Amino acid sequence: MKIVFFGSSSFSIPFLEALKEDIALVVTMPDKPQKRGKNLLPNPVKKRAIELGLPFITVQEFDVNCKGRIEFVSPDLFVVVSFGKIIPGYILSIPQCALNLHPSELPLYRGAAPIERQIMDGVTKSAVSVMVMNEKLDKGGVLLKQPLEISFDDTREDVEQKIVNMGIPLLKQAISMVKDGHYSEITQQGKGSYAKKITKEDELIHWEEDNVRIYNKIRALCPTPASFTFFRGKRLKLFKADTLNLDKGVPGEIIDLLKEGFVVQCGTGALLVREVQIEGKRRICASEFINGTRLKIGEKLG
Repeated sequence: MKIVFFGSSSFSIPFLEALKEDIALVVTMPDKPQKRGKNLLPNPVKKRAIELGLPFITVQEFDVNCKGRIEFVSPDLFVVVSFGKIIPGYILSIPQCALNLHPSELPLYRGAAPIERQIMDGVTKSAVSVMVMNEKLDKGGVLLKQPLEISFDDTREDVEQKIVNMGIPLLKQAISMVKDGHYSEITQQGKGSYAKKITKEDELIHWEEDNVRIYNKIRALCPTPASFTFFRGKRLKLFKADTLNLDKGVPGEIIDLLKEGFVVQCGTGALLVREVQIEGKRRICASEFINGTRLKIGEKLG
């Protein structure tokens, strides 16, 4: 089948690579300026498409020109994985079918950040779903799904790898079903929920919250964009931590220094912080941070 692949993030790349032999065109988002300069750089999917020698187009808005470029390759199928933009109906109607891989137990966690939001909420049982797309956001009929277990110590990176391992064969199975013309959609049932895009406010740690909620935020945003707090007026990113059943200080207070890291009091319980990155420096283990900053018990974060 001739596939048009829609994707923009690094999460999309393993799926792009797995389907590359059948991809006639890659559709991705435009180049964006980087944090420390005005230079425009390609997103991971565009960069990988160039490396693989795959034809591509970048789309700010779906206009007549974009529609013509897609129609020119006469696609049989669209495959959408972490694209980042709603695809209008007059584009979705071009091929025989449009499939989207979505990492949640639909209709739960529709939207932009399903992996991060599920980890933040402490979800342990989820699914990888392949749906047939329509114009509504993640509301298409489900073609296939497979259960996904999220462990208490899984980071976003860990969960993404689980989804890739499960999702590639699941997506290939769905493509074969469409190719053979033997497939049926299951209408999503029950009340849905929306996984909104991660903002800077979501990244900020509020030490008044309980330790499990903060711990979930840290692992949901690891390794990027990373949750953060403030230390001596500088931004401090947190990457690894463990929960501790301790209550002997005020929220944000350093209550102990251990060889594994430093302990911070939360609203309920405490966190043993194991890996950090202070603004302008590299990511390091917390013990190195303690020695380098001469961290003291009683100092406060936030």
